[in-house]
Amino acid sequence: MAGRKFNIAFSTIGTVPFIRFIKLVMTYGVYPGYYFRCLVAGIISLLSEPFRWLENILFSRKLSRTILPVSPVFILGHWRSGTTLLHNAMAQDRQFAFINTFQSVFANQFFGSRWLFKPLMKLLMPEKRPADNVLLSPELPQEEGIALSNIDSFGFYNFFYFPRRWKDIYKRYISGDSASPEELAAYGRRYKKLIAQSLIEYDRQQFISKFPPNTGAIRHLLDMFPQAKFVYIYRNPILVFQSTVNFFETTHEALMLQPYSKAEFEEMVFELYEMIIQDYERLKSLIPAQHLVEIRYEDFEAEPLEGLRSIYERLELDGFEQSIPAFTDYFNSQKKFEKASHQFTPEETERITSRWRFAMEMYGYAMPEQMSS
Repeated sequence: MAGRKFNIAFSTIGTVPFIRFIKLVMTYGVYPGYYFRCLVAGIISLLSEPFRWLENILFSRKLSRTILPVSPVFILGHWRSGTTLLHNAMAQDRQFAFINTFQSVFANQFFGSRWLFKPLMKLLMPEKRPADNVLLSPELPQEEGIALSNIDSFGFYNFFYFPRRWKDIYKRYISGDSASPEELAAYGRRYKKLIAQSLIEYDRQQFISKFPPNTGAIRHLLDMFPQAKFVYIYRNPILVFQSTVNFFETTHEALMLQPYSKAEFEEMVFELYEMIIQDYERLKSLIPAQHLVEIRYEDFEAEPLEGLRSIYERLELDGFEQSIPAFTDYFNSQKKFEKASHQFTPEETERITSRWRFAMEMYGYAMPEQMSS
């Protein structure tokens, strides 16, 4: 059976609380051609308000009393660098709670509305992620980006809705340059609430996170969790470029409220990579050395189980031996996965390496002729 195409009128901005939805639209703007998508999202946001009120009434006390982990594990790395593979693998360890796909979209009414929205989500969502054919399901691990943006509208993934303002959004939500201390403190409280949801959902005491923009937001994470542990995964920048462009184009097509061309997406990827990687390299010294592991995607892909063993040992995490059967089953399931192949022309290679030579040299990558992206 052919998979469903990721192309629906509803943008996930419709799960933002209605007042914040209006504020976002007024702040960043909706362009002609996207009015209907915005209208549908606004109607859904308004109709969902009772579910959000019910959620607050019934579950706010339980969430506030939930004990958070002292040392959650944050997976860092640019998009398309292997963060999904690593996140899904570590989520097989049953000590870890994680954000699932349903929670990522419906974080504001996660417990009280699943009886209605979860079946609808299963019906409407594609079977595989369009950019790379990774399986999708409401129950599978997901990054927390959409959830963070939708909980209080303060989050980098607003750039999926408003790509023309992505630089302003980065300065506000990742570097924090244009955010007030009060906004950052509120963001931290809501991030912790999101983690508490997952701990309750899975009845676990530890948390594994994957959110690529966190790569440039180390200071925010350490403010929330001073003893947090981190795994940074990096990959050949040339492969990252083409794969990220494809991912951004496909995802924005389904969510955005502003037009953006392929050439603009390519320039966005160039600049965003530079900003995130440079911010990471500048800030990583804030992390205690024993709390940070850096791994090369190609090494992890070649020996994934040994890669996990090294991560667990270096971060002094428990549970590796008990989880080996689950890890092995997961990695065996990934052997059927076919990566896209892209033939790089000399012009493409030169264009990418001229912009990202700093990363090629820093991470020790040579210039490829043909690779799988």
